[in-house]
Amino acid sequence: MKLKLLSICILAIILTRDVFPQTVSTTGNASVNLIRPLSITSLSGEINFGEIILTGAPTVQTLSPQQGRVFRVEGQPSRFTTVTFNSVNLSNSVWVITNGGSIGSLVFTPLVVHTAASASYENPVIVVSGNSYSLVSSAGTGLLYLWVGGNINIASSQPQGDYTGTFNITVSY
Repeated sequence: MKLKLLSICILAIILTRDVFPQTVSTTGNASVNLIRPLSITSLSGEINFGEIILTGAPTVQTLSPQQGRVFRVEGQPSRFTTVTFNSVNLSNSVWVITNGGSIGSLVFTPLVVHTAASASYENPVIVVSGNSYSLVSSAGTGLLYLWVGGNINIASSQPQGDYTGTFNITVSY
């Protein structure tokens, strides 16, 4: 009898298990923030100090950002972008190979300003390398115009020649 009762109980458990299935669920949020890619484009101008006559006296030559090179940064409106740049060593070594003389170097120290979303040189704001600046919304695009000038220090015994080097400016989210 115990075996019969045990068999009936096991059968009842098996049958009732399938009769009352249980299902539970919950919800969760899903999201994504699609942003415009960041780009920087050189628009116009040059970082060119022109011809300078060596006088034998030390001098500092300055090129204003308005007279230098202009860059347009595009990206996500109102997003902050970090701007980095550094000083550049200029050398006359290529000129010396062709013309002879002494190899010299100059340090170009950039001065960078931005004019927000304005392509005109109005209300420039000094840009500090490594700091972040907001891309200003203009017709659904974030804009920041960067203007680059700077200075060079010419030593009293600076060798003559055409001095060149490469300036880098980087923007990142």
